[in-house]
Formats: sequence, structure tokens, C-alpha cells
Amino acid sequence: MEYQDLVNQFKESYRQIFEVQKSEGSISWAQHKTSNPNELVSPTIPFVGKDYLAQKTKILLYASAENLVGYNGYLDDDSYAINRHRSWFDTKNYDFFPKVHIRPIEDGSLVIVLRYICEKLGIEMPDTPKDFLESISFANFGKFSIQTDSNNKDYAGKKDKLDCSMPYIKVDLELLRPDVIVIFNSIYRKEKQSINEIKGNAQIIRICQINAGTVNRLISKKNSYKDVNELSPVIKEWYDFAHFNQNGFSGKTHQNFLSVFTYLDNILKQK
Repeated sequence: MEYQDLVNQFKESYRQIFEVQKSEGSISWAQHKTSNPNELVSPTIPFVGKDYLAQKTKILLYASAENLVGYNGYLDDDSYAINRHRSWFDTKNYDFFPKVHIRPIEDGSLVIVLRYICEKLGIEMPDTPKDFLESISFANFGKFSIQTDSNNKDYAGKKDKLDCSMPYIKVDLELLRPDVIVIFNSIYRKEKQSINEIKGNAQIIRICQINAGTVNRLISKKNSYKDVNELSPVIKEWYDFAHFNQNGFSGKTHQNFLSVFTYLDNILKQK
């Protein structure tokens, strides 16, 4: 299959599911458009790297769900919104980690984590964040943002809302056919049965959410620091403060992130 054919199949499948859900009223809780409050913001297909199909080992990363607090209408155009990860990647300026409309990828945290996992699994990957992302696929598991004006409401633990994503997840796995799926444990626990029924032979690697709060309050309390000199040159560069200091990963939190590598070592020992 050619890359553009894959993207087109994704768009058509997502549009069909979206129309059915809108007619059923099952996603009325999701973000509405600014230009027309009677319409919902379209879900987006996964980011599919242009080199993904050529990879010997295909990697799919799932983050959690979007945060559209203070939404101002920039996704009201369905033709743009349905592939917004790729649109941002291709058009937004960035210093090191590409802009992709998923915060924990843009700030580098999940990119570093996934690149480290690939190293530990013996999967060869490119050395720059941009080329690395072009070699994998990623998406938010939660395909919709909860409509709110005041705060971000993550629903990783709410099965009723995660269930609304499962028709899209089924399409993701059918079209991408990943060999490895990296997913947050809180999501996997809620949808374990459904995911296992459709994952095929993919290996599931479950991790906790990697954000500043989790690193400081949980991971660093239970895991020792990895010696920075034990990191590969690539991971060491990506972890460098000059590149990885956004969204709270500065100061003590940046140092605490060294415990994430030990945490991942322990997770992967079980694999």
C-alpha cells in the first residue's frame, strides 16, 4: 500500500464512524465548533510517518486525549482537523521536537521514552526527532476532547468515553498493523479486552503517563536515577536541557526524569 492511499483510507473510515456517532448522539459531550455550536470538532487520524510502511518493526504510540481548553475555532474546518497531526508537523515552526498537536510529544517526553524503548528492544531508528517521528505512527487514544472552558478533563479512566474511541482504534490497528503498541496503563486497563481482541500479534508495552507530576510524585520516588553517562549519545542529546525543558521539565524535574529510564528498564525486563 502506498502512503497516500493509507492516509485516504484512514480519512474515509474516520468520517464514516464520525457520522454514525453524531447521528446516534453518543459523543454529544465532545468539543463543539466555535463557528457552529451545533457541530462537533472532527476527530483526527493518527500521524503516520512517511517511512512507517517501510519499517521492519512497526511502532504505534498512543498518548491520552486532547486538551482543547479555550478552543477558538481553529479546527472548525473538517478537512484540516481530520489530519491535524500531519498538518502541524509540516507547517509549524519548532526548535528541536516537532509540533504535532500532542503536547507530550511536542515537549519531548514521550518521544524520548519511545526512542529509549526502541533502543532497549534492539529496533534501529533515526537519530533526529523529526526523522524518528517519520518512522513511527502515533495518536491520542481518546479521539475527542471533552468540551470545557475552564480546565482539562482527561478521561483515561472513564470507560464510557473511551468506548467511543474503540471503533477508531479498530481502524488504526487494521490499517497500521503495528508490531509494537506503546500505551498508557490507565487506558489499557479499561479497554484490555477490546484491545486484545483486535491487536493481532502486536506486542503491548504499558507505561504510566509521563508528565512532570507523575515523574516527580511517582516515578522518581520508586526508581533510582539512571546515570546520564549510561545513556546512548542520541538519548543523551534529546534529554539535554537545551532541548528538553518545556512543560515543567526543568530544574529538579529535569533531573528526576533520569528515573524514567530506570522505570523503563524495569518495565522492559518483563518483556
